[in-house]
Amino acid sequence: MTELFYGLISLVVTVFLYIIARQVINKKLQDLQGSDKLLGMILIFITLGELFYLGTFFGLFDIALEMITSIGAAAVVIGIALQNQLKNAISGISIFLSPQINVGDQIEFDYVRCRITGLHLTKITGITEDGLRIIIPNHKFSEEMVQIFPKTGKK
Repeated sequence: MTELFYGLISLVVTVFLYIIARQVINKKLQDLQGSDKLLGMILIFITLGELFYLGTFFGLFDIALEMITSIGAAAVVIGIALQNQLKNAISGISIFLSPQINVGDQIEFDYVRCRITGLHLTKITGITEDGLRIIIPNHKFSEEMVQIFPKTGKK
């Protein structure tokens, strides 16, 4: 209960300091250009000081630090878990933006030749001359050698 009382006293002091700063600027510095900017800066400093005081007094920074640490740890775990998917997605965006690979092109990859039937965010699908469907992860295009034979003849 006393912490709440001190917090309220702190807010009252902040409002009081703002009113005094406003009065001084209005009476003494009213002809000065930019006095509103000065008042705004004073208000920002008073507010930041108040937030720092209340955050320290009520332990809000401890909560924020715990939340930031938890979010960071979760981001690392998710990044490790989705590493291959993220690598494929980034490679997929690169393939979409590249004019070198298109649907209908023939590619040779690991001694298998196929015709590209679909460009997706994480994979490229193709079909061989034997009718087998091939799925190639996009990151393979940036890590290994792939021969591309553009489709001939335009329809």
